[in-house]
Amino acid sequence: MKQDDFVIFAELKREKFEDILERLMKLFQQIQFGRQGDDWIWVHFTDGKIDIDTFHSENMQVKGKLSQLKSAKEVLDALEKDWIIKKFSPPQNDLTR
Repeated sequence: MKQDDFVIFAELKREKFEDILERLMKLFQQIQFGRQGDDWIWVHFTDGKIDIDTFHSENMQVKGKLSQLKSAKEVLDALEKDWIIKKFSPPQNDLTR
């Protein structure tokens, strides 16, 4: 896998959207989000953004470039363990890109 490949780092419980958003907004400065049929949160970092969305899954998926593993880990470490369904190690290729 190449560093610029888009990957899925983890899956989160969709019903915890509000809790996840509230936690991330307290800890990170640049957050965008929406609920328009699908749920989505973008957490911006200097190396790009980590996407958390339901665009291609019933669960929320934590996605970004493989090179953003550190940023994704920072996001996941901020969440309650019971909000996380599964962490992928190694991350899975995001075939939707």
